[in-house]
Amino acid sequence: MIRSKVLRADALLLLLAMLWGSGFIAQKWGLEHVSPMTFVMVRLVLATAFLAPLLLIRRSVPAQIPTPLRKLAPMLIGVAVMVFLGSWLQQSGLQTTEAGTAGFITGLYVVFTPLLGLLIGYRVRAMTWLATLIAVAGLFLLTVAGRPVLNIGDLLILICAVAWGAQLLFVGWLAPRMDVILLTVIQLGGAACISVVATLIFEPIDFEAILAARWPILYTALVTTGLAFLIQVWAQQHAPPAHAAILISLESVFSVLFGWWMLSERLSDIQIIGCVVMFIAIIVAELKPPRQEFFTGQPDEVSPPPPEADPRSRGPA
Repeated sequence: MIRSKVLRADALLLLLAMLWGSGFIAQKWGLEHVSPMTFVMVRLVLATAFLAPLLLIRRSVPAQIPTPLRKLAPMLIGVAVMVFLGSWLQQSGLQTTEAGTAGFITGLYVVFTPLLGLLIGYRVRAMTWLATLIAVAGLFLLTVAGRPVLNIGDLLILICAVAWGAQLLFVGWLAPRMDVILLTVIQLGGAACISVVATLIFEPIDFEAILAARWPILYTALVTTGLAFLIQVWAQQHAPPAHAAILISLESVFSVLFGWWMLSERLSDIQIIGCVVMFIAIIVAELKPPRQEFFTGQPDEVSPPPPEADPRSRGPA
């Protein structure tokens, strides 16, 4: 039963990687009409509005005894901030970085997730570290070796990869402790509130420009944000953050493939080799998925609950 849940979660994470990889194309098209902050604001607001009605009909059940929301508040604030920072920095970086390259650099959260996890007590299995190192080698071939000229957009997207690594950790801890749809709405709604305030302070809102970018905005809002984040939260009920990061990092490969297909962005021979190496990393990650002990609270890529948590709420990180 647990094995089937792991495989189902992994399949959803690979679907998520494809959706997020395609999102870079829509984000690039959106920049032809609106500024990064405005794009992110409208995207997050629409995604929240799309998912909010599902709260009335939700049927998802947490993988363990739900923790009261007041005790989860610091983590929920943290995940909302990370979603905002990751979205805004990524969109800003795309102004000067190709969609494919942005996807690869974003994929470095495959490194930042386990590294950040070590700071808060996560234990990462040896097979996960091996897959991570292989993925890093693939990302190096896809970015630094395949494209030696870096720019400010690359730096912004590198920082956004740190934010997404942190978001994976937050979701990995929160997902088993609360309703899937509620968690998705809270993290997107919180990020939307931050983006609305930031946009009103720093940018004038051009409704004509927003209307001109309606199709890229709608695609990213409904598909690569609303639907995709819902998939992520459900899947991370059954996959630890470091393991999930490796599978989701395949979005790097999808972003280049979509960039080549839809934006005529070319792949060098080195970048093609990098794609192959990334696939090898995915295979290694799947050779030994998380053990059953992960789901029963035993040490295996799991973080301890915060001091105030009820001992009954212990479960997968």
